[in-house]
Amino acid sequence: MPWSPHGSHLTSVAIYFGYLPSTQIEPMENERPTPLIQDTEATRSKLESWLSDQRGSPVHIPALTIPESSGMSNVTLLFEAQWQEAGATRTEACVGRLQPEVARPVFPAYDLGLQYEVMASIGRNSTIPVPELRGLELDRSLLGVQFYIMKRTPGRIPPDMPPYNMDGWMVHETSEAQRADMWRAAVETMAQLHGLDHRTLGFGHLEVPGSTPLQQQLAYWQSYLDWALEGAGHTICQAALDWLDANQPRDEPTVLCWGDSRLGNIIFRESLDGIAAVLDWEMAVLGNPVQDLAWFNYLDATFSEGLGIPRLAGLPGYDETVEQWVRATGFSARDYDYYLIFAGMRYALLLSRIMLATGQTGQVQENFACQLLQKYMERLT
Repeated sequence: MPWSPHGSHLTSVAIYFGYLPSTQIEPMENERPTPLIQDTEATRSKLESWLSDQRGSPVHIPALTIPESSGMSNVTLLFEAQWQEAGATRTEACVGRLQPEVARPVFPAYDLGLQYEVMASIGRNSTIPVPELRGLELDRSLLGVQFYIMKRTPGRIPPDMPPYNMDGWMVHETSEAQRADMWRAAVETMAQLHGLDHRTLGFGHLEVPGSTPLQQQLAYWQSYLDWALEGAGHTICQAALDWLDANQPRDEPTVLCWGDSRLGNIIFRESLDGIAAVLDWEMAVLGNPVQDLAWFNYLDATFSEGLGIPRLAGLPGYDETVEQWVRATGFSARDYDYYLIFAGMRYALLLSRIMLATGQTGQVQENFACQLLQKYMERLT
């Protein structure tokens, strides 16, 4: 979750809660993301009026569905919008993302508007497929929180629960060749993003004179550690942060990074012959594009090596992935190992905060993400 010059943060929380296998985390007790979803009928009616204003004609929402995975970072609403056009009823499947309100959030602040702005700009200025946006509301008076609406994109998303390396449709319904093609398509799309000019996209204002993007991120994560652990400190993550601070790469390129670059944030076409949409831009940030590459590989390793299970057969190796990205972007991967530690530190801190926030104090310092970070620290530093 990077720091911006406006003091706001780009991030996601629910993603990390959703990653966890059921054996790793107990359900939260008496914890709902925000009171407004307890009255789905009132929320439905308000969204209906809001969409009608957006379209300039009456819109009907027959019902709202709130997935059980809605959690501590954002609340997801699924619904169909209906309206009359040319004498016929038109229907569009939609997804709503609402900023949450919880007593002990995983992040101290969120910036729903910047996430929306990133998707909108990428959609306008590139061929990278992103969800079709239908509107953003930053005024909290309607629902009590900020939210945005987008068109639902049909397709298939590699599952997080259980992880795609362990079970699910990728295990049972795809060939090794299809898995390889999906992985390589994801890397190619990530490389395409890294070829865009962040100033042309409209994000030059996120640059801070006098400090590098990496310095800004490291400062944020140190502050986050102090906040997330509520003063208790974190032995493994602090050691990683100290090493990262002392070994910062020099003369780094700066691009707009996806932030949460992983297979599970992509909607693949039903035919699996291409990508329908790239999801979850909450962690988008300016920085060295190698950090996206490292996060992509490290997150896969987290839910294979980190859980003690083999990777799914057919997925290209991490070295091959690095080579593909280098060929596609023309960037050097010289700082790849550094950003593996950076990825591990961030993920371990996020999971540790979730453990603390959900009362699992025994797992704050000892969860599987921390153990994997320790292995990488011993291996690479």
